[in-house]
Amino acid sequence: MLEKPSKLRAALLGGFIIGIITGLPAISILNKCCCCGGIMLCGLLSLYLYKQEFNNETPPLESSDALILGIIAGLAGALIGTVVNILSILIFGPVDKNIAIRLLTWAEEQGTLPPETSSQVDEMIAELQKSINAGIRFRDILSDLLFGLILYPIFSMIGGLIGYGIFGKKKPEAPPSAPIQ
Repeated sequence: MLEKPSKLRAALLGGFIIGIITGLPAISILNKCCCCGGIMLCGLLSLYLYKQEFNNETPPLESSDALILGIIAGLAGALIGTVVNILSILIFGPVDKNIAIRLLTWAEEQGTLPPETSSQVDEMIAELQKSINAGIRFRDILSDLLFGLILYPIFSMIGGLIGYGIFGKKKPEAPPSAPIQ
């Protein structure tokens, strides 16, 4: 019986995609709106890629494989996502904060927000503008990284376990029992 293949390649590929999904501003906003669905999907993808390396003589896939793949992919995704985020801010600027300011301003102009929230919306816009003017700060980078190092492995593990439920080896059905006479 052969040993299981290395999990590193599949997990790093999933982590790379997590990093792209969470690091690029427009895609990151979609991922956040989908409750980290992109991260879970990448955990599932990591397990699928890992399962493709199996053959008939390989020991069966276990749920612990899915958990380990999810942890590695999530950790790699947090690191890669932080780097991609820094690069995108340096190249494109704070796109996500600018979008938030535009949406708040538009909602205020359209009258879709209650009048009593006007001062709070103005405060939020002022804070976002202050954050844009401050530029990239080390503490913001560090807090985003720590946030990712905690949450991405959790959501990626969930995706890996979903993948295990889909792609894992099914238990053989019990043979039909003989009729009782």
